[in-house]
Amino acid sequence: MQLLFYIPTPVLSQNSNSCSNITVPLTPEEQTYARSAWQYFVKNYQPATGFTKSTGGYPSGTLWDMGNYLMALNAARWLNLTDQADFDARLNKFLTTLNSLKLFEDTLPNKVYNAANGQMVDYGNNPLERGLGWSALDVGRILAAFDVIRTCHPQYNDWLKGIVAQWQVARSLKDGQLFGATVLPDNTTLLVQEGRLGYEEYAARGYQLWGFSAPKAIAFEPFKLVEINGVQIPVDTRDFQNTNANNYVVSESYILDGIEFGLQGELADFAARVLDVQKRRYDTTGQLTAVTEDNIDQAPYFLYNTVYANGANWATITDANKPYPQFRSISTKAAFGWRYLFPDNAYAQKVFDAVKDLRSPDDSGYYAGIYEESKQPNKALTGNTNGLILEILRELHKKNDPIAMWV
Repeated sequence: MQLLFYIPTPVLSQNSNSCSNITVPLTPEEQTYARSAWQYFVKNYQPATGFTKSTGGYPSGTLWDMGNYLMALNAARWLNLTDQADFDARLNKFLTTLNSLKLFEDTLPNKVYNAANGQMVDYGNNPLERGLGWSALDVGRILAAFDVIRTCHPQYNDWLKGIVAQWQVARSLKDGQLFGATVLPDNTTLLVQEGRLGYEEYAARGYQLWGFSAPKAIAFEPFKLVEINGVQIPVDTRDFQNTNANNYVVSESYILDGIEFGLQGELADFAARVLDVQKRRYDTTGQLTAVTEDNIDQAPYFLYNTVYANGANWATITDANKPYPQFRSISTKAAFGWRYLFPDNAYAQKVFDAVKDLRSPDDSGYYAGIYEESKQPNKALTGNTNGLILEILRELHKKNDPIAMWV
């Protein structure tokens, strides 16, 4: 099949002039999308730290959430949703706090912080003197965001270099792979390999931008092809049963890689397959499908909506592999991502049309999605959803030409 998609200029080769070069203006509808997404960050800004809440009403945040905000802030500046003075005030406060955060074992940022005061906390936002450990995937995400900031705003380069130098990034690398840290019940620290096909490669590219090599992480292996709805889907062979970590196949890792680094070669083929299998589920069942991980507005509050995970097609699970199929949803950020990566794909347009107006009535941003079973909105408001929408709109309206690729 022939699919038309955008290959953005890779982040590493950008310069500050190209960052501001929005040669394809946003349509009036897209301006509405962008303004709504930016309002999430305006309303959830924490003035004491310069951070934003990961979800509406919950002052907590991981490095991944911080990376989302930096990407959103950069997009807001170049889309003229904020001016340079506001951008500088926000970024200065953010970096000042980030530079002063207590690190886990004086090594790397803790997995989560209280966004309102910068304290190390657990996932319930309870203060922890020692912390939980670090996430290598989250480190990769913020390193990618740092590169965008130093490229588009070179006056911050030295400050960002100083922050990265303060972190012991090499501690999260071992044998060419990414390693996170976790605290065991006996209070010892265990290093654990992190990442599965999709996110592992994306995070490793973030490391690479700052001179840290993880060749095994950036490689696709080990993987196998699993047939779902007549499509051969690439799946990491390291599943939950063997490694206690999920090998979920979702949309977002491919969307992030495509938006930030450009879908090329085998990765472009993988992404096209992941979109196509979701279309074929719709063709077979009549259920619009755009799956990825998302917060939800009820317990258990965060789920992985997958194409495949741990031997099961279309699994909707927690990080502990507990199933919640009744809460599978059409993801707003996934629908936006596929629509802008594959602008001539009729199914991507169809699923985008289902969520493009899924904004909160009080102008607090985009909802996370629509539940498949109940057909009701998933009213979770998150920096992840709204940040990715802004990043998508900004990246795809720079000077890029659609390139026809056979996949």
